[in-house]
Amino acid sequence: FTEDHRYFYQNDEGDETGGVVDRTRTMIWDLTDLDEPEMIAEYFGDSNSTDHNLYVKGDFMYQTNNASGLRVIDIHDRANPIEVGFFDTTPKGKNVAGFDGTWSSYPFFKSGAILVTSRREGLFIVRKRELDL
Repeated sequence: FTEDHRYFYQNDEGDETGGVVDRTRTMIWDLTDLDEPEMIAEYFGDSNSTDHNLYVKGDFMYQTNNASGLRVIDIHDRANPIEVGFFDTTPKGKNVAGFDGTWSSYPFFKSGAILVTSRREGLFIVRKRELDL
């Protein structure tokens, strides 16, 4: 959910592992009318890695996409997410559907630290930073 609970970002592990889609997919729902939620968009990532857990903090969504790692996605335009960063815990692996790699993350520390867990590689502590462009 976004912090105002108006939008819900949904992933489905089965669509990648089952071959339903060829890239990581996130469905975006507008919950303004709880009797008739409306899917307003789908966001597709760059790989077919299986999406697992996702969390929203402010205007950013933190997705743990197994083999392709933590993906940081700008959602200030709720229906048009844009990936703005990533941390791959298995950079030498293949970004394919399945359950190896990044399992979960926790982006809610006041310090800005983000915990990223990987099934075989362990725990990583990272921080999102802004780039001057």
